[in-house]
Amino acid sequence: MNRSQDPYRAERVEAERQIAALREEVDRLQRRNRQMEDQSRAFLMAIEHVANTLSNEPDLRAALRRIALVAVRLTGAVKSVAYLADSSGGLTVEAIETSQAAESGLLRPITPTGTLASTAPEQQAEDDHNQTHIAPGQGIAGHVAMTGELILSPDAGSDGRIPAPALAVESQTLGMTPGSLLVLPVVYRGSVTGALEVVKDVGAPSFDVRSLDIMHTLAAEAAVAIANAQLSERIGAERDRIIQAQKGERSLIARDLHDGPMQRLADVVTTLSLAETLLQQDPEKAQQELQIARGYAERASQELRDILFDLRPRVLETEKGDLVAALRSFLTRFTARRSPQTPHIRFEATYPERLDPNTELTVFVIVREAVYNALKHAQAKTCVIELRESETALTATVRDDGKGFDMRQVMQEYPTRDRWGLLSMHDRATLIGGALSIWSQPGKGTLVTLEVPRTPGDAAR
Repeated sequence: MNRSQDPYRAERVEAERQIAALREEVDRLQRRNRQMEDQSRAFLMAIEHVANTLSNEPDLRAALRRIALVAVRLTGAVKSVAYLADSSGGLTVEAIETSQAAESGLLRPITPTGTLASTAPEQQAEDDHNQTHIAPGQGIAGHVAMTGELILSPDAGSDGRIPAPALAVESQTLGMTPGSLLVLPVVYRGSVTGALEVVKDVGAPSFDVRSLDIMHTLAAEAAVAIANAQLSERIGAERDRIIQAQKGERSLIARDLHDGPMQRLADVVTTLSLAETLLQQDPEKAQQELQIARGYAERASQELRDILFDLRPRVLETEKGDLVAALRSFLTRFTARRSPQTPHIRFEATYPERLDPNTELTVFVIVREAVYNALKHAQAKTCVIELRESETALTATVRDDGKGFDMRQVMQEYPTRDRWGLLSMHDRATLIGGALSIWSQPGKGTLVTLEVPRTPGDAAR
């Protein structure tokens, strides 16, 4: 059949050409899909590795360096920076990583206290000139931290949103002139705790949506790492304070035991030894010594009961007992041992509804410590204790007319002191959600005020 006899030949040729073109496009899309799947798999593996590493990484700088390395590797950046927000609202540069460093592998050991930038030797001289602190609002990263808004710029040098001074700060921090850049805030529970930045060279393609998604994920990981590190630091500081407070309280208990019951028991032993010697020679005198020994023993027993009461008043655990009863019992025993140095004590209370037992015990201990301070240190003539309850709070005050003290000086000297009473009182108040204030001036006495908020169910036993 000749050409004139096959009128559809041209259509068949065109259809075959289109089919071939479609096959090529399908092959291209399949290759692209495989490439994207490989990239996604690599991304997920990297993120999983970062998450697993961060969960076992106690050092915050090492964790942020790891995140900065992953950011460089997955976004195609030439440099990345991890910033940590400080108390002033500024930023501290915690890690600067380069694409060369990322090429050495994300699994390499990280030195927490190493230099800020890549461990590559050629970078060291440049890193020494990098800016390591960003003032509040300074530079692009500082602006991001202050506003909480990300910045994505395809060309920072020609971006009208970025002033020249801000670009200069960024160039100094990075040690290079940035081309395309992407800076995200690191946010934890609504608060900016840092920033994460990646940059490319001038003229390089801009960061894309995939890079933005990656950085969002890494910023979230950084937020958790920072929060965990800060929580760990607070827990460590609180643990140290509690240990010091417990050490101080143990010292006080040891001193009370030594100056009281231990002395009485030593007197008992000495007196009994003397009575034993006199038993054959002078039975009547020996009997007198036995009576004296019995008095020492009774006094030691009373002093031990007083110490145990101060540690945990049993009256607080009874149905009819409460904070007022515990304080009255304490003050009765306190004044029973009156000496010329014992101040006149007045106690006034309005306490219709009980707090929970643990809160009552804490209030009791704080008031007891304040009264002891008035006796042992203030040389007060009068001490007034007041307990006032409202619908929202319980307020306890201890006021004395003693010699007072310079509060600022005392707090500055605390690291070298062997007594931690004031800090212990503050810590105890914090544990029950209360607020403790101490006012004092030399020659003008001392006022201790404890306010504990009431919550529904406080009186439940």
